[in-house]
This record gives sequence, C-alpha cells and structure tokens, in this order.
Amino acid sequence: MRPSTSFRPAKNSILFGIVLIAALLLPASASFADFIAPQSGGGTPNAEGIRSLYLWIFGFGCVVFFGVGGLLIWTVLKYRSSKGAVAVRVHGNNRLEVGWTVGAALLLVLISVVTFLKLDQIKNPPNSSASGLSTPKNVAFNSGPAKPSLPPNGRSLNIDVNGQQYLWRYTYADTDTNNLNNVFSYEQMVVPTNTTVSLSIRALDVQHSWWIPELGGKFDAVPGYTNYTWFKISEPGVYKGQCAELCGRGHATMIASVKAVSPDEFKLWYAGQKAAILTSEKEAAAARNKLIAKDAAALKTAPTSESPAAAAPVAAADGKKIFVAGVPATGALACGSCHTLGAAGTKAAVGPNLDVVLKGQSAAMIKASTLYPNKVISKGYAANIMPANYGTSLTKAQLDALVQYIDEAVNGK
Repeated sequence: MRPSTSFRPAKNSILFGIVLIAALLLPASASFADFIAPQSGGGTPNAEGIRSLYLWIFGFGCVVFFGVGGLLIWTVLKYRSSKGAVAVRVHGNNRLEVGWTVGAALLLVLISVVTFLKLDQIKNPPNSSASGLSTPKNVAFNSGPAKPSLPPNGRSLNIDVNGQQYLWRYTYADTDTNNLNNVFSYEQMVVPTNTTVSLSIRALDVQHSWWIPELGGKFDAVPGYTNYTWFKISEPGVYKGQCAELCGRGHATMIASVKAVSPDEFKLWYAGQKAAILTSEKEAAAARNKLIAKDAAALKTAPTSESPAAAAPVAAADGKKIFVAGVPATGALACGSCHTLGAAGTKAAVGPNLDVVLKGQSAAMIKASTLYPNKVISKGYAANIMPANYGTSLTKAQLDALVQYIDEAVNGK
C-alpha cells in the first residue's frame, strides 16, 4: 500500500512561502539596514567600519537561521508519515554530520577573517584629507596605560572630553604646555570636516560613557583613567548623543553633540573662543587686583584687640593640618579634598591645581581667593563649588596659618 500524498500540495505551498519570504527579505535588508544596524551618518570611517562589519555578521546569521530553519521544515514535511506508520530506525549519517561540522567551522573562520579585515578601519585613524584643517603633531593632555591610535603622519586635532555631573566639557589641545589657556566648550563640540579628530576621554567625578551613535562606538569615561577614540567627519552637520552610563539623578539631561563645520568656519569659531578667553582673563586680572587692594586696605584698618603675644603667627604645621584635614568641629572643609598641592601630598581634581594657579601670587591674593571663592574663578571651573564659609568657620589665627602654609608650599618661601 502506497503512503498517502494528500499533504504534498500543502507542503509545496509552505516551501514556496519560505522561498518567497526569503526573496523579499534580501532586498528589504538594505531598506531596513538603518533600523537593524548601528548608525553612521557622518561618513567617518570607523563608524562605517562598525556598521559594515555588523551587517556582514548579520548576513552570516541570516544564512544560518534560514538554512537551519528551512532544512528543519523541509525534513519534517518530506519525511512525515501517515497516522499509525512505524518509524524507521536511523543510526546517523556520517557525511551529514561531517558536513555540518565542517560548514560551521568554515563559517566561523569566514567571520574571523572579515572581522580582522575590518578592525584596521575601525581602530586606526587615517590622515586628515587635503581639504581638512592643517594640524600640528598630536598633543596629548595626559598619558596612561592606554595609548591613543594616531594617523600615519601623527597629526590630528586632539580634544579632551571630560565627563562631569551632568555635562561634557571639551578642551582643545594647543602647542604650549599651559592647559589653562586652551579653548574649551561645554555640551557641543565643534570640529572641522575632513579632519582626523582624536579624543582623550576622562571623567571628573563618577563613571560616564561618551556616545555619539553616528560617530562610532561608545567609550567609558572613568576617573583616573584615559580612554581614546577618534573620528573623521566628511559631511557637515550636528551629530547628537548622550551619556550612556547611569551617573546620577541628572543622567538623562547629560546630552552631547558634535557640530561639524568647514575648516574655515572652524578657524573663525576657534579665534572667537580664544579672544573671549583672553578678554575674560584680563577682566579677571582686574577684578583680582581690585580684591587684593580691598583686602589689603581692610587688613590695615581692621581693629584688633589681640595682644602682641596672641597675634604671633601660628606654626606652619597647623596650617598644613587645616589644609589636609580641615576643622570638622566648625564646618571648615579640608582644602586637600578638592585641590592638588604637592607639598601636602594631595591629588584631588575637583578644583584647580594650586601649584599652578597660585604660583607667583601674593599671600593677600591667596587669602582673598579663600574668603571670596566666587569672585575670581579659574578657567574651566564652575562657581558655587568651593565653600565660602572659611571666614566664619576659621579663626583669624587659623586662617592666617592656612594662608601662610599655602603661600610657602606654592612659592617656596
């Protein structure tokens, strides 16, 4: 008795449907590539490399998925028997088993080859184009265990990306050794097109993650460590992103964007930022001198009831103790918890490095900066961060000891 063939029309319909769906998905994959693949809208080679590698591996995955799934359905339909049929005992097929083992191994080898061919495009930046900005030899802000990947000619625009709760600060490297006069911006980075841009990614407080989807993969910003990445945008525009690491209650507002403009437009923007910095430095110097004069005059006219013995200077050791540990009983915070000072052994980076910003400053200026921290703010730091209560939380003797210690530590008196 021949087995029933009534299922064959249904089998043929199902097989036809599988082939039809596969045929429709292949051309549609290009249309939906933006939906399923990583973004890449600026023409930067590393983002294009990540995207194309993803699509290659996605294609290999589709081959495996439809191959295995189609074979499974075909086998079920072809070898389906009528109700009550006795199953045939099968003890394996050597050729089939060797085939799928070797096929899977070859597919893994193919994926590995494609991946290693793409890694060079993703990891190693190219030289800037002839139409890009002419940049000097790469200038890095700091070094660490990780090393930046540089173009073959070693020239790129280096920008320090610093994550802070809850904003991004971008500082542009220049050829001098003074980082305090560098051009900087917040939230939006401005870069020239057709120019290789190297990023040094760090964090000031907690861990953040720099991510502009259209410009490549994301990189963690970790306190005390520097990560590096790069991009080279060929198409002007604004590319948006955000912090991709939960960093506190303001995480959702920690947005970022990169604005790509022509090299000529970038030069104009850079010159404007530089001029604004020079103007603010002159205004700050004038305000600083005014504060120094006001404080000096106040010290001369202030009445005192202290006897000569009581007004004797406090030992420098007491000043160091106040700097390092503060005076918890009165609410005076330790200066060393926010500032770097070599003589005290403190290396905090919440506030400016006192060995740098106070070098050559007078004791009166140091005292004025301690009493009125929001009057003159170092470039790159925000107001209302440093406590303004040292005039009330320290006695006159303690304040004088602290100022004397800082002055001696910085200026070597």
